[in-house]
Amino acid sequence: MASASTATARAAGTSTMMMMMMMRKKREDDDEEEEENMEVELDKFPSASDPHKMAKMQAILSQFSDEQMTRYESFRRAGFQKSNMKRLLASITGTQKISVPMTIVVSGIAKMFVGELVETARIVMSERKESGPIRPCHIREAFRRLKLEGKVPKRSLPRLFR
Repeated sequence: MASASTATARAAGTSTMMMMMMMRKKREDDDEEEEENMEVELDKFPSASDPHKMAKMQAILSQFSDEQMTRYESFRRAGFQKSNMKRLLASITGTQKISVPMTIVVSGIAKMFVGELVETARIVMSERKESGPIRPCHIREAFRRLKLEGKVPKRSLPRLFR
């Protein structure tokens, strides 16, 4: 009798695992399809091969110091992982269905904000005649300044702890 119930439990567990694997596979296929559709839609936009824009960009980049150029290159290469951004958006919106374009947009906005924060922190450092790496006090002051300029949105919900 025990072997029959064990076999039934094993079969139920196996079918549950199979069902979960099929659902995960379907979600992955949907995500891949969305990514493919996104690539097709991005191809419709004009390319960045505008000679006037390229000349303007070269003029700006030629004015950078070595330190600025290093920071710019790091900024260009940096990004947020899609999986982490999807998880963040899911926790904010309360839904598990987060589209790939939404993830890309929010990642871009977050990257721009971090870049703005770093540049403002560098300005704070130069005003204080300090050098070296950015310290937390520089980040706090940069955040305070960005908040005063209206570049940081106000909270929609009150803080839980103070």
